[in-house]
Amino acid sequence: MKTISSVTNRSLEKDIKSFMETYPTFFYRNRDGKKYSKLTGDIDICDTTGSYLDSFNIEIWLDKERYPYSTPLVKERSTKIQRHENWHIDKDGYVCLDIEHELEYKAKKGIQLIPFYQDCIYPFFANTLYKMSFGKYANGEYGHFFKGVVQFYREKLLLNDNFLIVKILRAILENKTPGRNEQCICARETKYKKCHLKEVEFLKSLSTERLEKDLSGFEEILSPNIKTATKCHD
Repeated sequence: MKTISSVTNRSLEKDIKSFMETYPTFFYRNRDGKKYSKLTGDIDICDTTGSYLDSFNIEIWLDKERYPYSTPLVKERSTKIQRHENWHIDKDGYVCLDIEHELEYKAKKGIQLIPFYQDCIYPFFANTLYKMSFGKYANGEYGHFFKGVVQFYREKLLLNDNFLIVKILRAILENKTPGRNEQCICARETKYKKCHLKEVEFLKSLSTERLEKDLSGFEEILSPNIKTATKCHD
């Protein structure tokens, strides 16, 4: 974990100033003595021609000590979005901008406020407005609960075999990944460096707790198949 210093706080102040100059409809509240500061304002959604479509009133919560090495929390205050998992929002209005694995990775690298607003926050609300109009998200979505985790791993690793995903997770957690020029962990006749090295390095950057939780989830999915296979060999 990166060391937090006064430099980080100055970075937050600088980024908030730049953000408010770029998006003057937002106002900032420092919240003295509190862990999080808050930006509140309207996010205006436009179509591809620049014509205004609709607005959402939102809050962006920023960790004053850990910024930029933490994920901002985003809350929809205008209550235009139905509070339901199908809309990727909880009962209190906090939205799920992306799969947690991707957000954790971005936070470790450092999340700058303006790019995060442009790349994550605005697209979420634009995509939500699209679903309100057409009944589905324009760019698709992750499944709910652990189905979304399974989808993430399958897309990240380009594997549909849960047994292989479990094998990769175990190798990471046990520190038994192959050498760069050895056969890939997925058992393909391809060198590791030309196959899954990049994807495994991404997974290695995530917390051990997250990987252990994911492994447990995959093992739970596979447990009926494992029992069936055992019976067939009795």
